[in-house]
Amino acid sequence: MIYNRETAVLYGLTYALTPNPAYIYIADNDCTNFISQCLRAGGAQNDYGGSHPWWYSGGSYSVSWSVAETLYWYIRVNSTEGGFGIKADTYYLDNFDAYADKIAGKVELGDIIQYRNTRWRIQHTAIITDFDSVTGEPLLSQHTFNGRNVTWRKPIFVQAIFHHITNINQ
Repeated sequence: MIYNRETAVLYGLTYALTPNPAYIYIADNDCTNFISQCLRAGGAQNDYGGSHPWWYSGGSYSVSWSVAETLYWYIRVNSTEGGFGIKADTYYLDNFDAYADKIAGKVELGDIIQYRNTRWRIQHTAIITDFDSVTGEPLLSQHTFNGRNVTWRKPIFVQAIFHHITNINQ
């Protein structure tokens, strides 16, 4: 199935600053929960199988729905093993100044960016909801500090991980 980037981005922009009351809000750590909602808005369906299930139902949710590191593994396992769920081409950037050379042109609206901290743990997840008209670099919408169309550059992290969504629900 084709990922509906437009509806994922619209959802991200709509609920970036004020969480959607139809979903649980995870105080002080809502970033991946919010991004999972964006992915759902883009057409991703619950995935109860595999080693990293991804689902939300009636206020209950899987670990990969709400935890950045586990969402990363959910996407990577589906992308390499071809299981049902969200699949992506993934790119890693250790030097944020190398964006133009390494990442530009490989990501689109609705793609996901995750970040590793100095302990090498994936700690944050955001969605690309626009591109800067001057630099051409991604602008993000996110929770855990709620932001709409903020810069993707986050110097407190040591690595950015770009997931270009290629397929869902197959």
